[in-house]
Amino acid sequence: MLSVSFIEFLNYHCSTNGGRILVWFTEGSHWINMKPVLEELVDRGHQVTVLVPNTSLFMNMSEPSRFSYEPFHVDASLEEVEAIVDNSLRFFIHDIDYMSYLQIYNRFFSIMKDNQKYTLKLLDGVLKSDNVMRKLRQGKYDLLFSDPLYPGGDLVADILGVPLVLSLRFSLDHNWERHCGQLPAPPSFVPGAMSKLTDKMDFSERVWNFLFYIFQDILCENIFWHEIDKYYSEITGEQLHGLVYYYIWSCDG
Repeated sequence: MLSVSFIEFLNYHCSTNGGRILVWFTEGSHWINMKPVLEELVDRGHQVTVLVPNTSLFMNMSEPSRFSYEPFHVDASLEEVEAIVDNSLRFFIHDIDYMSYLQIYNRFFSIMKDNQKYTLKLLDGVLKSDNVMRKLRQGKYDLLFSDPLYPGGDLVADILGVPLVLSLRFSLDHNWERHCGQLPAPPSFVPGAMSKLTDKMDFSERVWNFLFYIFQDILCENIFWHEIDKYYSEITGEQLHGLVYYYIWSCDG
């Protein structure tokens, strides 16, 4: 479904000779899922360029590829990135099942803070590099294709003045989707992320789920997105809040 809607979008916005597509960096399974879409775009005559940091664990620019890479430098080591990935996977796959709610939140937000620090370094590697930004502007891209695992694709698209297409709808606790896209998520029926609840809840569980949503939104807004908003405002020189919200729903149509 993604490739169909994406190709329709390109047919509308790009010339019949094919468009120039810039792909925002992603990692792990998100990159594995994105590659078939990029291959399809190349088959249809589009030129695809992928932003790749020196800290990528899954992208190998030395391997033969049908799309090109635009490298950029991140002030972090591969060991640091591997530690972040290992801690995240261990938590979500194993540890979370043996933790109390308080332990889950303490561990989760510790992991998210580490991820956030790395994310800001990724953004620095692109947005604060005159050389990289000059190449991106000279690339004359028709749109930016992004997986929302790492924030920043929306900001780069805005600076380059090109449309943004997201590979999937995803945000921490799905708060973008709920608050900006009006995604139906009634707490009486839809369990919050990491709540350990199912869609079969008694009254007390529904009350807890309602409070769970509120708690998550407060923490996400004040701990995670607050720093991203500050960074976006620093780069643009304007007071911004949730630039990506606009892109998600305006480009979704």
